Amino acid sequence: MKKYVDGLKEMIDVVGIDHVCVGTDQQTNPGAVQDYAQWVQLVAAMLRGGLSPEEAGKIAGGNYMRIFRAAVG
Repeated sequence: MKKYVDGLKEMIDVVGIDHVCVGTDQQTNPGAVQDYAQWVQLVAAMLRGGLSPEEAGKIAGGNYMRIFRAAVG
C-alpha cells in the first residue's frame, strides 16, 4: 500500500488535496484495496505515509461527499 499512498501524494502535489479521492470502483477493478474490509488499512497507510487525519479523511471519502452534495443538493 505504500506505493499506492506515494501515488496519492503525487496527485496531491499536482492537483491539491481537495481534488484527490480513492475511486469507488474497487470491487470491479481492485487497486490497493482488494475489498472494502481493508479500507481501514488504507487509511492507516495514508497516516503512516505522512498525511494528516484531515487529509486522509478527504481522500477516503470526504472530497467525494463534498462534490456529491454539491451536485444533488
